[in-house]
Amino acid sequence: MGDVLLLTDEVASRRRDELLRLAPDLELLELVGDAEFSEEQLASITHAFFSADTWPNRSTPFLRACLAAPNLRWFQSFSAGGDHPVFGRFADRGVEVLFTPGGSAPSIAQTVMMMVLALVRGLPEMLEAQRRKEWTPTETRDLGDVSVGIIGMGSIGAEVARLIGVTGADVVGVRRTPTGTEPCETWSDERRDELISRSDVVVLCMPLTDATRQSIGKLEFAMMRPGTIVINVGRGECVDESALIDALNSGHLAGAGLDVFATEPLPDDSPLWTMPRVIVSPHSSGLTNRSLRRAEDAFVANLAQTLRAEANDISATP
Repeated sequence: MGDVLLLTDEVASRRRDELLRLAPDLELLELVGDAEFSEEQLASITHAFFSADTWPNRSTPFLRACLAAPNLRWFQSFSAGGDHPVFGRFADRGVEVLFTPGGSAPSIAQTVMMMVLALVRGLPEMLEAQRRKEWTPTETRDLGDVSVGIIGMGSIGAEVARLIGVTGADVVGVRRTPTGTEPCETWSDERRDELISRSDVVVLCMPLTDATRQSIGKLEFAMMRPGTIVINVGRGECVDESALIDALNSGHLAGAGLDVFATEPLPDDSPLWTMPRVIVSPHSSGLTNRSLRRAEDAFVANLAQTLRAEANDISATP
């Protein structure tokens, strides 16, 4: 049996010729819509690319097919990390699981910049005044006078620091173990609370771990200065959402830009939908044409390397 790659019809249409040039004997098994595969097809799958176009509507049928593929040995995800338990299930079966760290970081950083500019410079109020046809010049703050604290200085946090830093803002980050190569002043996690209490804007870029789950809650919001803005592009479960809503309702926080939520899609009855200074982004901060190209480029490069290594292993077998 030859190698069979499971991928979406959209990725196949863009990358078919390239994939077949690097592996002429590779068979492409395409997910069209949310169609199911036969047992024979599932048994043939050896490699899979979980691409961004599956999210969110086709994620379930794609991952269901991968979980039911007994001969799957290689799985590449477009995502930066793998905190979802489904990835652990693949690893437990001995499947090689790869991610795309940093591929969407520049696009996510641009979303952070958009949200920070909008909330610091009063865009929600401008749009509301425009809706009322009300001419009301209002003084706002310059980002050069704003302190920005970034919690989580991985690839995304570092890109946020680079982009916001060009405005002259005072940018400081925290991470578990600073390396000294970060693009801004970076402290260890032991000083996280100090950073929270001194920042006008707090940007959350943490992955979801046992240590970060619900790590920003009532106590942390109380530490923040009155008028602080919170941006979350990490994981929704890192934040106590009810405590966030309370801090916004009380006026202690001046706004929030949220790309991730505890429950996704965000329920219709969530107050976050209609709060005047809350920007809701449907977990799409990294979904740009360029980030999708980077993820697909990484997938093709990784697959080519894997197939070469597998071929060498077979040829070396006596």
